[in-house]
Amino acid sequence: MNNQVEIENLILRYLAGETSEQETQEILEWLQAAEANRQLFAQHKKLWLCSSALAGYDAGKIKQDRKRVDFKIRNSELQLNLARANNYIRILAYAASVIVLVGMAAVLSVFLQREAPSKLLLADVVVETPNGSKSLVTLPDGSKVWVNAGSRITYAADFGETDRNIYLTGEAYFDVAKMDEMPFFVNTDVLKIKVYGTAFNVKAYPDDDRVETTLDRGAISIIRNDVPNRVIRVEPNQKVTVMRDAYEISDATVPEAATTPTESPETLKILEMSNTEAITAWKDNRLVFEQEPLWSVAKQLERRYNVEIMFNDENIKLFRYTAAIKEMPIDQILEAISMTSPILYTIKGTEVSLTENKNFIKR
Repeated sequence: MNNQVEIENLILRYLAGETSEQETQEILEWLQAAEANRQLFAQHKKLWLCSSALAGYDAGKIKQDRKRVDFKIRNSELQLNLARANNYIRILAYAASVIVLVGMAAVLSVFLQREAPSKLLLADVVVETPNGSKSLVTLPDGSKVWVNAGSRITYAADFGETDRNIYLTGEAYFDVAKMDEMPFFVNTDVLKIKVYGTAFNVKAYPDDDRVETTLDRGAISIIRNDVPNRVIRVEPNQKVTVMRDAYEISDATVPEAATTPTESPETLKILEMSNTEAITAWKDNRLVFEQEPLWSVAKQLERRYNVEIMFNDENIKLFRYTAAIKEMPIDQILEAISMTSPILYTIKGTEVSLTENKNFIKR
């Protein structure tokens, strides 16, 4: 072995178990020749073992190679140096694992800090009930929500942990679990309702010209989105109607007027009711109408039965209908209406046509 490069190449081949018998003998003689040779060999072995470990070199093979080298190298001083090298290797391996863990922790910390403002939001829970059906949902806090046809509620996956906010499009009946330390809020596109452990109905369909909130029991406060500094407190058996296209709230509490598509109702109405059955019966599979204009009855039937109702005579939209019936097929509902009102109906698939019955005789 005449130069440094040849020596280093031979050492590496020897450590990898690739030397011939003659080359192995040369290595052993070279090691016995000088202390400097043994130190150089120890350094190369240490580096070779480190590089093998980091490259995923087979641990079993490393062990076998180490045994073979130790068997061939008899010099006690060299064995001591190799033992020290092995300790150093273990320290390096431990340090490397710590560095990896610290690096991963640093990356995760940066990621969490970067995501902290958005709270690493989980996907919202969405319950959507199509026309022709309804749903009963139990929220994580124990509150129950009946979701009417053509409606949707949305709430955070961690609902009840830091707040209780729910977003409603359409109609729903809420029976809210009381939690003094965490109020319950129902949000619609027109108003927000603050709840104190209560049962109430909210009707907020986007295609309706009004949002109606009816309180069964307990207490709620209503805040208009466009008048956030005004709080409307609602008592049991009161219905609050807020018009979508109004921008000011009237202080007057007025009785419920006969509302038709051509009327100009007050911005806000608070109606005292003897009971709320007509409004909340839908959740119990019943239909209750009290002097309800036919256009309003038709809209409710469209959602409940997933049909389209067309009026062939505009004037019949204002006919009023009163009934309390258990839910039944749409044709039976229409038959009941035709028996008590001057209405004729035809059904073709999911399309219903209503026409005035000019020969109607009230029974």
